[in-house]
Amino acid sequence: MGTLCIPMPADKKAYLDDNYSSADGSHIVLKSTFVGSTYYAAVRITKRGDSDDEPPVIFTLGAVVKTSSMQGEFCYKSMDESMGPNESQCPIGILLLLTPTEELVRMGIFSETSAEWAQAWRDRCLQHAEAKKKRSRLKAGDRIKLPYTVRFVGGLEADTFTKVELPRRRNVFRPEGSASYVRLTPQHLNDAELLA
Repeated sequence: MGTLCIPMPADKKAYLDDNYSSADGSHIVLKSTFVGSTYYAAVRITKRGDSDDEPPVIFTLGAVVKTSSMQGEFCYKSMDESMGPNESQCPIGILLLLTPTEELVRMGIFSETSAEWAQAWRDRCLQHAEAKKKRSRLKAGDRIKLPYTVRFVGGLEADTFTKVELPRRRNVFRPEGSASYVRLTPQHLNDAELLA
């Protein structure tokens, strides 16, 4: 699906929640959130049987919507988890609501390939959540070591850092053997080993 642009809604989250829900209740957003400019949602879908005797099939999928806003317009591109979106910061609370991928294959909702893409996306989201938890546990005075050397502007190179607390600044560290302060990216922190 391509990117759609509309006049800026009063509430972007409410607009997307409504967009993913249906009046007949066949699609219901169970939980949703924005992480940066990306919208994540758990959408429960009820597929009615071909006859009245056939029970409905109910399952929950992950929805991912890339959004942007400019010049009074709200633009968005919708995907579901089976497309293996690159955006992989879906919160665990939403992931826990999703129907297991093997169950989606059994019900005929996903092919084996779609299930592999969806599972890979879910795994990346879980890895991101774990890494974020690890980063948030770092406190002032903690020492970390990277498995590689980082080179900064000005020629400073280091692989060992001490966490520093500065007002309104995140991820600030002092390289070992230097009086300078540097900022490390979340990727650096994901790779770091906490030293005793």
